[in-house]
Amino acid sequence: MRKALELAAGLEGSTTASYATQLLTQSIKDEIKDDPILLAKWIELEKEALTNNSWDKVVPPVTMDPNDLLYPQTSQKGWFLSGDNPDGYLVGKDKSVKYSGKVSGFIRSKREKVSGFGTIMQQTDVTGYLGRKLEYSAIVKTDKVRDWAGLWVRLDDSNMKMLWFDNMQDRPITGTTAWKKFHIAFDVPKKSQMLNFGVLIVGPGSVWINDVSLVELAGKKKTSANDLDVSLDF
Repeated sequence: MRKALELAAGLEGSTTASYATQLLTQSIKDEIKDDPILLAKWIELEKEALTNNSWDKVVPPVTMDPNDLLYPQTSQKGWFLSGDNPDGYLVGKDKSVKYSGKVSGFIRSKREKVSGFGTIMQQTDVTGYLGRKLEYSAIVKTDKVRDWAGLWVRLDDSNMKMLWFDNMQDRPITGTTAWKKFHIAFDVPKKSQMLNFGVLIVGPGSVWINDVSLVELAGKKKTSANDLDVSLDF
């Protein structure tokens, strides 16, 4: 597929090449349409290629737009903005909204009308936990979430193929809610390489996140997974 894109893009000025590229990119989106995080990444790549009229210099977006931050990017630690419409959302840390004295992270829509979803998320190598069970949890507070919000976890293999995914769509957070703890427990498939996790919002509203935790589960025992390369505070 990638080679076909390169060949199509290499036929400079050709309407056939342009049409072929459109078919190929649409084919990729159809293939990954049920995988919202991967689809969001592909849409960003496609936007960049259209802007540059070339696929040659396309690189995946991995950090937030500095203009969207309320503090220097060096303070962001591991968190970054993603989604199928990241331009519709704002992320940062909110010193006025705290939980147990700790500053909160937030994601909120920039406008009253916004389509798609945004997420504040992190990624880390998870190969040290193959075949084991982990739990991701966080305290979440919302304001006027019109559609829905939720924690999410995704596990990818070395080829970025999704192995497991949960985004709480079947148990969504909606409306205005006080602080509440949510968690997602999951087994780490033996082919896993990348752990992706965060909180997402679909449509208008605001979400605050705090007290983020990643632990290993072994029976009734919980052990902090502090060797994962993540920065859970804000």
